[in-house]
Amino acid sequence: MHLDSGRVICIGGATVDRKYRAHEPVHLRTSNPVASKRSFGGVARNVAENIARLGARSSLISVLGQDENGAAIRAGLMGLGIGTQHVAVSSDYATAEYVAVLEPNGDLALGLADMAIFDALTPSLLHQVWPEMSTSWIFADCNLPSQTLHELVNLARRHSSMLAVDAVSMLKVRRLPHDLNGVGLLLLNLDEAQALLGKFSAPPQELAAALLDAGATRVVLTLGEGGLIAMDGLGLTRVEAIPVQIVDATGAGDALIAGTLVAMLRGRSLAEAVRMGTVAAALTLECPDSVRPDLSLDLLESTVARSVNQRPEGEPV
Repeated sequence: MHLDSGRVICIGGATVDRKYRAHEPVHLRTSNPVASKRSFGGVARNVAENIARLGARSSLISVLGQDENGAAIRAGLMGLGIGTQHVAVSSDYATAEYVAVLEPNGDLALGLADMAIFDALTPSLLHQVWPEMSTSWIFADCNLPSQTLHELVNLARRHSSMLAVDAVSMLKVRRLPHDLNGVGLLLLNLDEAQALLGKFSAPPQELAAALLDAGATRVVLTLGEGGLIAMDGLGLTRVEAIPVQIVDATGAGDALIAGTLVAMLRGRSLAEAVRMGTVAAALTLECPDSVRPDLSLDLLESTVARSVNQRPEGEPV
């Protein structure tokens, strides 16, 4: 089999994002004055765009509604050179929508997601596109139905495909199988790792080791202001968060994923790749868009050496 290792096929969410930034700290059960903005999002769509902006090739497998929002998302992808030949159109559902209510400093106060359309991303659809997917690197988010995720992991295991998976949320990460053999890279935060493993008091390093024991080849566990840890067969890497003035937290995790994958595509080790991913996330935090429009590999590489410091081995997380 010829492996097109220069491309990543992203499968999962493509949404309309509506962001409402509060002028004052958010109070529930009352009206909050906000400034609003519409953009395109979805984890898989954002990762595909970030990958394209970082100079690698990407395609998207998702489903859009037969509506104006869906047509606009597709046109935006095509304008970036992202493959859309396997983006399906549903007449039964509207294009997915994500609403983010942000605190004045850009932190997420409340997220609302209408993602029912992604039930159309079935195992049957997966098998239709698998011949093309199996020759490329694959990224999937847990917006996929549980049956589809199980089948995707099974296919990746059987065909030795490079599969990266993002947890998305505490609820959605539970859609993954208990046997993670076939997952080449698992990306998740502390809460998601605890939910997946059912261990709610274990330290991060223990959680990462447990995920490797469950079959994942590499694990990236993000810790918010504590940075992240990455673990594979070569050991543990700790990377500090980069101090930045947060403009908008939406999309930073997607930039982390894309930066890490592009670095790995270029032959970097996991330890090196997550440092680049951390810089991509920091650069995204500093802009109001879910995907930083001037993100490039040159910007990433020129920033990474001076901006990211590895914590010494043995230092507490």
